[in-house]
Amino acid sequence: MKKFAFIALLSMVCLTVSARGKQPIAFDALPKIVQEEIHKNFETEQIQFITSEKGIGRHYHYTFSIDDGTKIELDEKAGLIGVSNKMGIDSVFVPAKIKEYVQRTFPNATITEYKYETMKQEVELNNKLDLIFDKRGAFIRIDD
Repeated sequence: MKKFAFIALLSMVCLTVSARGKQPIAFDALPKIVQEEIHKNFETEQIQFITSEKGIGRHYHYTFSIDDGTKIELDEKAGLIGVSNKMGIDSVFVPAKIKEYVQRTFPNATITEYKYETMKQEVELNNKLDLIFDKRGAFIRIDD
């Protein structure tokens, strides 16, 4: 019975967190450090929309889209979580070691998505291959 109650409670918490989803947010409502990061790298006129999403605990993620279709996700400390664009992302977002590996190994491919996680980094190419790297940028494997 305790297991059932625990599972029911856990399910309710997960539904509550996921039900909130992404919410639109004004630029002025972003944390100052996130505003500064955006000002440093982008012109505010380029930004089409900004959303916020509550992650686990009290941490928030902020996603903004710019005119060329690029979507950029930052954490509340302005750390890069991910970037994507079906036409290819600006190489400034991808660490040099990973960028060089992709250019050398897949010269005809374009990076369309980059994700940074605590223990790994992922790159998706326009040929639908997913490349997994460790946190230092060393190649681990291909997921397709």
